[in-house]
Amino acid sequence: MSSLATTRNFFLGAAVGLAGMLAVTGTAIADSSLALDVDDAKLVKLAGEPSTVVVSNPMFADASIQGNKLIVIGKNTGRTKIIVLDFDGKQLANMMVKVQRVENQIVSVYRAGVRRTMTCEPFCDQTMVVNDDAVRFKDQTTQISGKTGLSSGAATSGSGEAQ
Repeated sequence: MSSLATTRNFFLGAAVGLAGMLAVTGTAIADSSLALDVDDAKLVKLAGEPSTVVVSNPMFADASIQGNKLIVIGKNTGRTKIIVLDFDGKQLANMMVKVQRVENQIVSVYRAGVRRTMTCEPFCDQTMVVNDDAVRFKDQTTQISGKTGLSSGAATSGSGEAQ
């Protein structure tokens, strides 16, 4: 065999070996960062059986395990770190999660220094966004809780509280 063929086979073997190593640890490398929208969820496949999930700041995102998958939910705009460990304490994932607000179809109205946010697709409805007008946010929370109670069969008063 010529030295050129030997060199080519060596590099081909090294490339195949490296690709195999990346396939085994691909999730931790590929998922080193994750972007999602507020109130959105993403499924991340893990290269092993997860045991522990650590979310550095649960104000921005939440995570849960389903088999060998991680479900990540964006809660508020911001950044947080998620680390996933298997039963032996081996790291399966270490990712920075960036949660952003959907800018498409969002309208923010500022009046006297107070923000009100609406989602327009095609009609505009007020949406709950952290840092919006506190009174409107509370009123909308009460209304949504009342509607949720009605849809689950619980009777509510006009204030949204179960009777």
